[in-house]
Amino acid sequence: MEELSRMTLEDISKEIGISRTTIYKVLKNKGNVSEETCRIVNEALERYHYVQNRNARNLAMNRHYTIGYVGFRSKSANYFSTEVGKGLKRAVKEFGDDGLSLLTSEFDVENPREQLSAVEEMLKQGVTSFVLAYSHEEVIREILEKLKARDCLVVLLSRDVEKWEDSYYVGVDYYRSGRLAAELLGKMLPDGGKVFVPVTPEYQTNRDVVSRIRGFQDKIGEYPEVEVLPVAYGLMEEKDIYEATEGCIRSEKELKGIYDLTYRPDVIGRVLNDLGRKDIRLVGFDLFDEIRGYVQDSTIDAVIYQDLNQQAYLAVKILFDEMCYGKCKEEKKRYSKLEVIMQENIQDFK
Repeated sequence: MEELSRMTLEDISKEIGISRTTIYKVLKNKGNVSEETCRIVNEALERYHYVQNRNARNLAMNRHYTIGYVGFRSKSANYFSTEVGKGLKRAVKEFGDDGLSLLTSEFDVENPREQLSAVEEMLKQGVTSFVLAYSHEEVIREILEKLKARDCLVVLLSRDVEKWEDSYYVGVDYYRSGRLAAELLGKMLPDGGKVFVPVTPEYQTNRDVVSRIRGFQDKIGEYPEVEVLPVAYGLMEEKDIYEATEGCIRSEKELKGIYDLTYRPDVIGRVLNDLGRKDIRLVGFDLFDEIRGYVQDSTIDAVIYQDLNQQAYLAVKILFDEMCYGKCKEEKKRYSKLEVIMQENIQDFK
């Protein structure tokens, strides 16, 4: 478990031996404070990268707010943790001077009950507001019931829970993202052809993968010349993804497209390069460093992008606003915009 926090006004007060009231007077340029004290205070504020609190009420009262984040690590989407982490740190940078701190913990996606243990530990430490990114629906429902009984605030990040209205949700509409992928491939293949669909093993516990497949299959029916091959389930290791893709390309002479749900389009891009088959259209999801080159040279024709960094930031902001001001005015379901990234616009996504 890790704590993300910034120096508060009280922390700085203890560090430099000057009262919080005096520091507040310096910040507000009020009262009689000596030049020497002002110099010491201003140097400390600069040294500790203090940004004046936008919430004067919290500043004056020096309140502290702790939010717990419990998310997962996944081999099939190892960029998830990195991008979410950036958003969490951005939230602490913006609201840390308002008294916000985060307790963070991540579990192995294959051991979902570790999430329950992490939540229980945070509850013991007095945390009552949570951002949760989960991997197993049965476990998250158990967690949500426990948190509901304690009147905790919860934001589900990136993955919603069906028929659960007591939490906020920040993420995308996965069914729509599948339909969008089908529309892209359908228009990329005006003469039709066969499409290969490799899928991560997490489809068994990941409703979002199922939604993307269903959305894709529903929309691709509008392109009768396109034939979707039987879905290749259970692919996670690079070797398995590579061999399954290579085998399909060699055996299916009419293969014209690939809809990747292994979340490893870099591996599939490598197959296309190795076999000299960049003519096969490849559509995947999300953007991370390993696939930038493949998008830039159009080996990957398009990725459908969700800004996980912004989602994580927004999840924390929703909770923080409610903790500070009471009932949040945000909609319960906050769906992020889906972006299509291709060679022409990848430079816009740093």
